[in-house]
Amino acid sequence: MPSPTKQAIIASFIKLASRKPLEKITVRDLVDDCGINRNTFYYHFQDIFAVLEEICRLATAQVDTSLPFGEMLGNFFFIFANYTEQYPRAVSHFAASVGQSGAERYFAAELDELIFTAIKQHKPDSTPELQRTATVFLRHALIGLCLDFVNHHGRIDKDALAARIATLAKGVLSSL
Repeated sequence: MPSPTKQAIIASFIKLASRKPLEKITVRDLVDDCGINRNTFYYHFQDIFAVLEEICRLATAQVDTSLPFGEMLGNFFFIFANYTEQYPRAVSHFAASVGQSGAERYFAAELDELIFTAIKQHKPDSTPELQRTATVFLRHALIGLCLDFVNHHGRIDKDALAARIATLAKGVLSSL
């Protein structure tokens, strides 16, 4: 759980991102909105993009890793979809600002760890090369589907898509 100051910075970031694109948000905007000084901001974050990384890390940390593999990946999508519904303009601004490659960068480390660990647990007899390839494949697929959900402004049934993700992930896992 982030410190109260870190939580306040994240809340301000989301609030500001709901009003304007990511590239228009400055550290000055954040510190003014939070009522903190610049040094306090830099104590917690290296820059604006580090705030986005923390949001992605916190979202990924909410995934229920006790679920079966496919349902766990469906749970990741469901959490992302809930953020999209709760903060539609902020997530839309994030997606427009960073695109697929940026989303990959912000989610990659946490999502790869989540997927790779689960694959190793469920398919320990598969080769490390297959495990890594499946991890990257599933990360690209998940992030692509998340961005597709954002681009369709919630017109996609999140429950149905989470269930399809679970089914497809099970198929990938069984093919290993």
